[in-house]
Amino acid sequence: MVLRHVTWLYLWIAPHLLLIAIAAVMFRKGLHRQSPIFFCYLIFEIATSCLLFTLYSLKVAVGFYLNVDMFCRAGSIALRFGVFRELFESPLSSDSPLRRTLGRALNWVTAVLIALACAFIGSLYYAMHLHSGTQSYAILQALNAAQCGLLVLLFLWHRFLGLRMRSFAFGILLGMGLAFGVDPLLVAIKDFLVPQQTTIADLLDMGIYHIAVLVWLYYAIAGEKTVPVATPTPQPLADWASEVPRITQL
Repeated sequence: MVLRHVTWLYLWIAPHLLLIAIAAVMFRKGLHRQSPIFFCYLIFEIATSCLLFTLYSLKVAVGFYLNVDMFCRAGSIALRFGVFRELFESPLSSDSPLRRTLGRALNWVTAVLIALACAFIGSLYYAMHLHSGTQSYAILQALNAAQCGLLVLLFLWHRFLGLRMRSFAFGILLGMGLAFGVDPLLVAIKDFLVPQQTTIADLLDMGIYHIAVLVWLYYAIAGEKTVPVATPTPQPLADWASEVPRITQL
């Protein structure tokens, strides 16, 4: 029992201590200027972790803790949408009109992905006749699923532009894919398990998040390089810049 408690404590605290290290490395290398929203996301995760750990230590009422946890999860998801938008717009940092056009198109794409994810996951939870509290978490899982779609589109977007992705941006995407890409799957698995069997899934979830944080730390320390996620012969900005507004208006 003591070993299990220590394991849970380590898997909860250790990744968030590493988040402090990532934020420090980003600040020292100036990466917080290149990815300000991701930097804010790290600070938010650190702050909410301290808050939740304090509430857990004080043994507050379960209902109050769950409400705070819901707020923290919602804030984290909102910031991740900002991170994805930041990464989508980063190749267009020198073209403000085109960036605004992309922003409007991305809003529509995001809305469609959210609607599809909510419809799919909502139908599953409705069929299982889950109570309202669980349905609230189902909405968060639908948003996580929509973000998985945005993550895939980000790689396709860089390939379409014929650009090589910055290594730290690649690290952000890889870490988020690990941390939250498998989250809807793990939640679905836990819904079909009895309560006594969900511990393994919870430990796996926290362990994967730990690995994702290590990925962020590695790419923050490694320094800026280009990652070949696109075509090997990048095309000039002028070749596709005039085409993007036409494509986004289709």
